Amino acid sequence: MTTPSATVRRAILEDARDAVGMAARISTGELSATQVVEQSLDRIALTESDVHALLYVDQDGARAAATEHDERHRRGHPTGPAGGVPIVIKDNIDVAGMVTTAGSRAFGSTPANRDAELVRRLRAAGAILVGKANLDEFAMGATTESSAFGSTHNPHDLSRTPGGSSGGSAASVAAGQVPWAVGSDTGGSIREPAAQCGIVGVKPTYGSIPDHGIVPFAPSLDQAGPMAGTVADTALLHSLMAGGGNYLAAARRGGEESLAGFRIGVVSQMAGRENYPTILRAFERSVEELCAQGAEIVEVSIPSARDGLSLYYAISSAEAVSLLGPLAEAGKLGEESMVRWGKGVQVLGTRGQIEDSWALVQVLRQEVAAAFESCAVLISPTMPVVAPKLGRGSDDPMAAPQTDWWTVLANLTGIPAMSVPHGRSDQTGMPVGLQIMAPHDQDLLLYRVGASIEGSTDVGYAVG
Repeated sequence: MTTPSATVRRAILEDARDAVGMAARISTGELSATQVVEQSLDRIALTESDVHALLYVDQDGARAAATEHDERHRRGHPTGPAGGVPIVIKDNIDVAGMVTTAGSRAFGSTPANRDAELVRRLRAAGAILVGKANLDEFAMGATTESSAFGSTHNPHDLSRTPGGSSGGSAASVAAGQVPWAVGSDTGGSIREPAAQCGIVGVKPTYGSIPDHGIVPFAPSLDQAGPMAGTVADTALLHSLMAGGGNYLAAARRGGEESLAGFRIGVVSQMAGRENYPTILRAFERSVEELCAQGAEIVEVSIPSARDGLSLYYAISSAEAVSLLGPLAEAGKLGEESMVRWGKGVQVLGTRGQIEDSWALVQVLRQEVAAAFESCAVLISPTMPVVAPKLGRGSDDPMAAPQTDWWTVLANLTGIPAMSVPHGRSDQTGMPVGLQIMAPHDQDLLLYRVGASIEGSTDVGYAVG
């Protein structure tokens, strides 16, 4: 094993917020995959006891993959666009040879016998899988506190949640363990942790990334997506997961050009007094920065936006019954999953409720389509609050802080959405996220706008 010098170790840590640069430096031989992976494992060893982002670390597998990569590179063989870059995978996604727990003890300890399709694509691109990330049980939560294996802690403040359900993925990136992570998003489970941990997270257009090999929560809403420290890094990961797409080019364009000619819609129902004052002040700064970039800001109305949360809970809980039912009857569910199962049973047992909910979703989709007629993208705060303190003690997810309020819109309508960090709360110092939403199949716009604003206020890296 080659031990990196102090200079190389510093360079690798800096590259942990630059997966694109890391891949380029590995491809030129300036860095080796072995050096990068060892630094990632060292960083995990340094931070994991505090953060608890990961449920499994595959040291042997990661080292073997790095050695194989370096040998291929030495022989002049192709190593892929992500060659040598470490990544963690949310533990509701199958990785061959690793147990998929979905944050629960209900599934036992049998390893997956094959990779999920998106994992296969990442391996084919040369990414090196170093472990599986913690999550709320069955991805049903917004804090990771319902994980059967204990809570993840926010690297920016260990007394606070990293968000959920992809909290382990977000915390791993924010702590500098890896430059890339994969999450899944049913009602905001990528974007909320991204906002709370000060990284970038994207829920792509519904159905654009295959769901084979992912434990389902609510199949009509579930979507896997990329998480990283920068818009450009997220863009490259998105293209690898989707099997193509010029997302990185869009991000580079956004970082180089103004937004002159762009019309950006502020959703009035999502930018009002439901948000904490510190969130509103941060959002107003974001709007000012977009104006300074040359964008035209218009106010748009989505009257049903505030109904989204109740619709989301009804639909997602009803769809979860097929997974949770047998486990509930066997007494294998945690408290929050039991609440979701009970809510789903109630919805399905109430005549017409699920049909009425979907009818209201159709109205919401029409309103969103109408809003896009006057602008290219929509914006709002990602969340109405900063990262809550751990240990709220609420048994009922519907009684928790309404972190899902603004994120569920994209899941119910299927549109793509990004959370990009934009400063910190002037009260708590915690990261704050800006949500950008685009029309169906216009994910490129997220990267164009997100890259134009991410550099205006740097949240920084939670380095310990």
